[in-house]
Amino acid sequence: MGQRFRGTDTHKVDAKGRVSIPADFRRVLDSGDPEREPGQNPSVIVLFGDTRNPWFDCYTAAAMEEIDALIEEMDDGDPDRIVLEEYFYANALTIRLDDAGRLVLTRALRERIGITDQACFQGRGKTFRIFSPDVPGEAVSQLGARLADMPRERSIASLLPSRRGRAPAE
Repeated sequence: MGQRFRGTDTHKVDAKGRVSIPADFRRVLDSGDPEREPGQNPSVIVLFGDTRNPWFDCYTAAAMEEIDALIEEMDDGDPDRIVLEEYFYANALTIRLDDAGRLVLTRALRERIGITDQACFQGRGKTFRIFSPDVPGEAVSQLGARLADMPRERSIASLLPSRRGRAPAE
């Protein structure tokens, strides 16, 4: 299992749309882009096609290769394949980080999710999200609502597939 994106961090966005990727995220992007040319900075694939959400989903090159393989297994002409191809290919940008570890978000992308002078980065394991710090927390997280529905004595780890259905530890 490779490295994972973890944590949440907020970074300044300059007038040109440049924003520094958190250092830990850059390490994951670096390890997730092993086929790039020597001396070349890693890339991030930014997906912007799901207009229901106030964030962008971001993938490493290796994580996108896994998605590519899954799409390739689908039948040509399958309506789900057509939608997935549009989302993962037509509504995606591959952005190479600059030498300072920054990516550039175009004005159109920033406006799409309300980013002005700051951007939040939220680790999601194999992916991460970019969103405006002005977005309400419940719009980008379901954790609080799920915890409110769980008995206090039940561990959040009980939601893991290998632990479902087990009685709480004594």
